Parts: sequence; C-alpha cells; structure tokens
Amino acid sequence: MLKVGLVTIGNELLSGFTVDTNSSWIGQSLIESGARISWHLTVRDDFDQIKIALDSVPKYCKALLITGGLGPTHDDITQETIFEYYGIKPVFDEEYWKLLTSKMKLRGRTLPNINKNQAIVPETGKGNVIPNKIGSARGIHIFNNDIDVFVMPGVPKEMKNMMKHTVLPWIYNKTNSKIYVNTIRTTGIMESSLAEKVGDIIQSSENTEIAFLPQFTGVDIRIISSDRVNMEKAQKSINKRVGKKYIYGTDSDSLENVVGQMLLERNLTLSTAESCTGGLLGHRLTNTPGSSSYYLGGVNSYSNEMKINVINVKKTTLDKYGAVSKEVSIEMSRGVRDLLKSDLALSITGVAGPGGGTKKKPVGLVYITLIHNEVLKTKEFIFFKDRLINKKLSSQVALNMIRNYLLND
Repeated sequence: MLKVGLVTIGNELLSGFTVDTNSSWIGQSLIESGARISWHLTVRDDFDQIKIALDSVPKYCKALLITGGLGPTHDDITQETIFEYYGIKPVFDEEYWKLLTSKMKLRGRTLPNINKNQAIVPETGKGNVIPNKIGSARGIHIFNNDIDVFVMPGVPKEMKNMMKHTVLPWIYNKTNSKIYVNTIRTTGIMESSLAEKVGDIIQSSENTEIAFLPQFTGVDIRIISSDRVNMEKAQKSINKRVGKKYIYGTDSDSLENVVGQMLLERNLTLSTAESCTGGLLGHRLTNTPGSSSYYLGGVNSYSNEMKINVINVKKTTLDKYGAVSKEVSIEMSRGVRDLLKSDLALSITGVAGPGGGTKKKPVGLVYITLIHNEVLKTKEFIFFKDRLINKKLSSQVALNMIRNYLLND
C-alpha cells in the first residue's frame, strides 16, 4: 500500500475556527485508491513552520499532499514557500491571467492585481499545474526525486475536485496492490452490541480489516481488504448476522434516500408534523432529489397554537397530557395526514433541551408516531441533554421507524 504524507496549512485550523474535514475525506478517498495517510501535520500560514513540516516528511512517504494557503491574500504563502523550498523558479502564466480577468469582466467586476499569484506556475520540467474547475487557484504537482508533491487549495469543493480528477488517478496508477473497501451502514444499535454480534467474524476474517465508525445517529462498519473475495465474504457474514433491522445501506447511502426509495417502490406518500425537531425531518426528506414524488409536505407545529389551529390537535388533549405526550403525538400524526391527504404520516414531539425538562418529562424525552391506514405505532425515547443531538437522533429514529415498518409491511 502506497504511503502518503499530508500537510494541512491554515491559521484557522489551529485556532479552531475551521473544522478540518479535508483530512478525513482525503484519508477515506486514499484507501479506496490503494494508499493510506501514514503521516500528517497541521501548521500555521508561516514560512518557517511550513519549512519545518517539509523537513519532517518521513522518507517512507512516496507522495505528499498539501492543502491550504493558495489564495490571493497576505497570509496565503504556501505557493511561494513551496517554490523556494524546492528551488523552483516561478513563471507568470499570462494566458491564464487573461482568462481570469476576462471571466471577471463578464460578471462586471475587475480582478485586482493581488490575484496575480494565482497565475504563477512552476518552471518547465519542475512541475505541472493541477486544473481548478471550480475556483481560480490552481493546484501544483511538483516533481521531486524522492517524492511527488501535490499542492491544493484548502476550499473543500476545490480540493475534492482536484483529488478526484488528478491526484487519485495518479495514486491509483502508482499502487501495486488494489484495496477493496465496503462500508455497511447501521442505525438503532450500539457499537458494543454490534461488536458482540460480529466479534467472531472479525477474528476469523483473513487479510481483512474491519472497523467500527460510531456516530450519534448510527455505526458504520468499514471493511478493507486487498482480496475482493475476502471482503465480500466478510460483508455477507456481517449482513446475515446483523440483519436488515439495523442495516439500512452501504457506502454513501443516506437513511432518507433509502426511505424515499422504499416509498417510491410502494407508491406511498408521506407527510410530517414536527415540534421539537423544528422541520429537520422534512429537511432531510427533501435532501433527496425527486422527493416531491412521495413527500407531500410537513407542518412545523412548534407552538400549541399551530398544533390546535393547523393540524387539529385538541386543546383538551394538550391541557390534560401536555405537548410532549403520546396522546398529542398521535393527534399530530392524524392531523397532518388528514390535512395533506398522505398515505403515511410521522409526528415528533419532545423536550429538546437544555431547559424545559421536569422529573416526569426530562430533557431528551421524545414521542414519535407513525400512522398508516389503521396501523398506529407510537414510541417513547429518552435521548440526551444536548439539544442538537436530540434533534438529529429524533429525525434518525423517525426515518428508521418508517424503514422498518415498510420492510415488514
């Protein structure tokens, strides 16, 4: 497996103002191309720190990826530092500068001279330009005797585009052995429970790496092997052991996309009534292209007035049981189904937190109701003290309730 070094550059990364999602994405993408990040360092936009990072790259790394600092401002010094470090003469690309300025004129704007550094390229024979199909800052592929260096912007969309079209194909062609990767996506089961279910499979799988990747909304099971047969054997065994109750997809599948496809296949429509989630469930459902074919809409019934006046929750029910109750959840689902004339309806009501909880109804208490024809399913959950986590979990559990219902329908 090809060993790759990674240097991420940016004051904002070390100060905590920007979360480094690039490294995670790069690491996962490299594995699928037969490579792995073996060394990683994050430094400030500082000449000396970048130089120290370059001096520190282990000799076993055959490729070095660098992100950040290719913009036009005063602290974007990556290009200048890299050229100086590797002894490369910068050359001004007049044609690219004309292209940039003409594009800006079409938008009625003038490109300032400070952007001229984005038209700098390495001298002939020392490197190539990596095209940027999204932005103006092009990347650089530097040819070095011991290591190939790829310098890319820190903007995620621009970096990913360069990785997909230039860097990953190069790495793929350099690797002697290919790596096969599959991710099994689960929800509704804890990491420890999964470990108990598949522990013997992990132990008996030859030349196969199996890892758990837990999140609040579920646990991904990552299977990596240089042998496709071994990878597929492990995947089949895990699928059989864990089952469809918890496994909802593979790789980049999202739960909302899976649910949407199931509704389409069954020619069913859905509506939602949300209180504590504030429309998050509807937001997730509409993230999927074509969702208008099955999702009729939702009511963000956050206030009692909305519950009463829009989806016909009885005031007497609210007075007797409170907004966070099984009884109100049921009336919410019935009300929105009748309002929008959908086949199925989902409702969510709860105490998201961090305040508002009582001994009888603590923070994290959530009721979710699914209704379809004469079928009525209501579940009570006690989640966490964190508001955002509770909202995410509530929407995840609600989607999985539909999925499991449709599986068994």
